[in-house]
Amino acid sequence: MTKPMTKLRPKFIIAIGSLGDYRLGVVKELRKRLGKDLGILAGSPAYDATIRLLDYEAHGVERLSNTYVGRDILFQRLPLLTLLRAEGLVMDLNPRVPHVWLIVLVRRLIGRRTALWGHAWPRQGQGSRSDYLRGLLRSLATGLVTYTETQADELRRLYPSKRINAAPNALQNVAQMHFEHGAQRFRILYVGRLVVDKKPMILLDAFLRIAAEVPSLTLTIIGDGPERAGIAERASGSPFSDRIEMPGHVSDYERLRAYYAESIVSVSPGYIGLSVTQSFSFGVPMLVSKSERHSPEIEAVRAGFNGEFFETDNVASLSKGLLSFTRNSATWAGRGDAIVADCAERYSVERMAAGLINALQEAQ
Repeated sequence: MTKPMTKLRPKFIIAIGSLGDYRLGVVKELRKRLGKDLGILAGSPAYDATIRLLDYEAHGVERLSNTYVGRDILFQRLPLLTLLRAEGLVMDLNPRVPHVWLIVLVRRLIGRRTALWGHAWPRQGQGSRSDYLRGLLRSLATGLVTYTETQADELRRLYPSKRINAAPNALQNVAQMHFEHGAQRFRILYVGRLVVDKKPMILLDAFLRIAAEVPSLTLTIIGDGPERAGIAERASGSPFSDRIEMPGHVSDYERLRAYYAESIVSVSPGYIGLSVTQSFSFGVPMLVSKSERHSPEIEAVRAGFNGEFFETDNVASLSKGLLSFTRNSATWAGRGDAIVADCAERYSVERMAAGLINALQEAQ
């Protein structure tokens, strides 16, 4: 469990299970604002093989070795003394990581504060049976960092004397947020992992239902995962295969910007994730499955302003929603700047970094 830290001991440390490549923006912002005072430690492999990790070495992240017991219990080799001595420390709010319990407890005993970062509640929600251990870990931490303002407010009511910060999940900085005026928009866009829970196949089925009716539309499915082969096979066997694109995993900002600039709407056919704030950062509305166990980012969706909902697992309802966005594309494009402005205010890399920095400084 213990390993030496290869760098000088930093004042502040963020030590977490892993960092996906989608965290590049916030890592850069944290580095810009804290410089050598910040050490970032993250492990590999990720708990889910479909998650693409950040290039740790290229971005000054110290790589830890992850070992999983079953699917959920994570053990890491850590510079234990360095973490105990850090003036400010942020770790995972995850009860399935044994060393988090140990470090939080020891730091409390020696009078040092620790903030924990993650989902305030399990997927089953507040008060669920699975929230018992998470709740105990929350109570042991001196500070908490959530992915949304909604969850931060909920925790403030539960723990009025605890330091609570929101670091709203974000992918882009404010300067990168822009709605492309005058662009020809013809894409229905999906960006995310191609896994069963994300339900990309339902989107393909819905597109095939309306493809003949709207011959100008192209379906673009960006991402990779175990569902990719099945989607590709179904797409290639359809009469509209030339209007279905699957470019694979794309993380480059300029490539993504070009796809969004040509998109009428993005779609979350399963549970919502970080791609919702990415879509809004380009002024593109999102059509969202209504009754999923969504990630906290669902709070970003405001029906009638930056998105709409369709009935979960209902291909006909999704098809109807796609047609509505297509037929009203000019109206939605007219809201593009407002959607971007709202996203910049609530879901920027700068705001996310500020929440983490506040947590680190309050943990001194």
